[in-house]
Amino acid sequence: MLSDNQRRHLVQSLAHIEQTLTDALLLGAQARGDEVFPRYRTALYAADAAALQAALQRLRGSLRRFLRAQGIATPRHGELDPRWALDTQITLLRNVALELRPAHLAGFGTLDEDGATACRALAAEIGALLEGMQDGLRVPDALAQAAPGDTLGALLLELVERYRLGEYRARVAALAARSGRVEVAVVGRVSSGKSSLLNALLERALLPVGVVPVTAVTTRLLADAEPALELDYLDGRREQRPLGELAQHISEQGNPGNRERLAEVRVGLGALPWAAQAVFTDTPGLGALQGHARAAALDYLPRSDLGLLLIDASATLTELERDLAQAVLDSGATLRVLLTKSDLVDSDAVREQCDYLASQLGAALNTTVQIDALSSVPARRDALRAWRERELQPLLASLHVDAAARQRARALVLGRQILASLRLAAREHDAGNTATLDSAPLLALETAARAQHHAIAEFSERAPAALLRRAALARMDAAALGALAADIAHQLARQTRATLTAEAGDDHAALPTFDWQPTPWPAPPPRTLGALGRAWQRQRLQRSCGPALQQACRAYAAALHAWLDAHVAARQRQLRAGQSAGAADPVQLAQDIARLAAALGNSPSSPS
Repeated sequence: MLSDNQRRHLVQSLAHIEQTLTDALLLGAQARGDEVFPRYRTALYAADAAALQAALQRLRGSLRRFLRAQGIATPRHGELDPRWALDTQITLLRNVALELRPAHLAGFGTLDEDGATACRALAAEIGALLEGMQDGLRVPDALAQAAPGDTLGALLLELVERYRLGEYRARVAALAARSGRVEVAVVGRVSSGKSSLLNALLERALLPVGVVPVTAVTTRLLADAEPALELDYLDGRREQRPLGELAQHISEQGNPGNRERLAEVRVGLGALPWAAQAVFTDTPGLGALQGHARAAALDYLPRSDLGLLLIDASATLTELERDLAQAVLDSGATLRVLLTKSDLVDSDAVREQCDYLASQLGAALNTTVQIDALSSVPARRDALRAWRERELQPLLASLHVDAAARQRARALVLGRQILASLRLAAREHDAGNTATLDSAPLLALETAARAQHHAIAEFSERAPAALLRRAALARMDAAALGALAADIAHQLARQTRATLTAEAGDDHAALPTFDWQPTPWPAPPPRTLGALGRAWQRQRLQRSCGPALQQACRAYAAALHAWLDAHVAARQRQLRAGQSAGAADPVQLAQDIARLAAALGNSPSSPS
């Protein structure tokens, strides 16, 4: 008689034998011959594969007879979801890709600039490809259908599926999933108070709260929907559950690491007059150890209309908040920043923190950022309710009016990116009818960006003195000097834009213009500068405007650097996307390129 420990050991050993032989047979039989690093000399001969398959079947028969004789039950199916297993493996491979970067390779010896550039581009390409694979795995097999009459949306769905454009599936699915409601994404770091603030705004104790990471699954709260709890699983299943079970499915305590493999949880709120037809989405906090939390939070943004970025009033601003704010803007959503837990900080410190965040985020994002200090504690509920009626309710109404135009603009942007991928695939079809990604455009882009960064740095260092000399020669006053500085900065932006647009070619949308307002200048000195000699004029300008001029040039340069980095990153994503069109019929591919180009050309322009 076998003991329990012996039975477990036998089951594990026999399972290992069967799985190893099965995997080896599949690998040997499926060797394609087009691998960069082939594992086998040739594929298995058909006769050998058939003989081994028959032997494997006999082995499985032996296993079944033994297990039946010993009364050892085996499951009808395995416990692992293949998508989950593959997602985990790809995450590990992305870590390997990070070790291809120059900083790691330098540990193996000196790396020159050309080698560093090539390796940096390679690491970026491989990382983007692996990230695209994961994006495809996280979207259900069957994408939602486009809304009736949405011909562009239907075409994008068709092309993404036909050419296996995995990196676009999440965004296409998000566009197709739009229901006409105003989508509000609540994002932020772990323990920034997202769930608490939503409970307070809705005046309902729905979401679990705590001092440790709580939200494990993206949770959507639908106004004007019948009170109910609905669970969507990654394998496509959908279940209705009692509303009282919400916490056990969305919290880290009840569903650690999202082991239930939930894609989304929806909660009907019933009537909500101040937010009619709105959806509030509580996302997992970023900064947690679980990689799925970051993916869930960022994957939701492409469908959102309003992003509420929550920052703890007692915490410091980090790159994570800057990245989140940029991700909200990149998704096409409106950004509002909320300083939470303001009751724990004195009023003067709250004002200073608001000013600091507005300045830092405004400079990083090159836009004006509104900061509102709020608290969800009962003693501050009147102030929260007043903010909701004064700020949030009108904003939701405005976004509802503009929803259709925003949807159309997003579809156009996505369509242009897919068109670029298909055109690149058409150019790079080889004799084997496969498409590969040429790293040359990425290297050229990096070279151009590095040159422009150098030009911007030169502007920051040398422009103040040069501008003062020019102002003295032209007998300018302080106001004219300020306008000249802004004009020179914009000339540099136009030069940068022209360089990158020329590199991008006709397949990609032009970069947006650089938008930076001139810095206010001190009042002109009492004496008329025109009556002074040039040397005196320069000295007077230096004393009255020199510090402000240096500060303005540094601010212009910082904004230019950030603007350049943001749009180079977007261009890199476009270039990397071209790899995934895979094998295709060249005639069909040409026809689809023409169809998509015509659809984009006939679509209304996106609003400015």
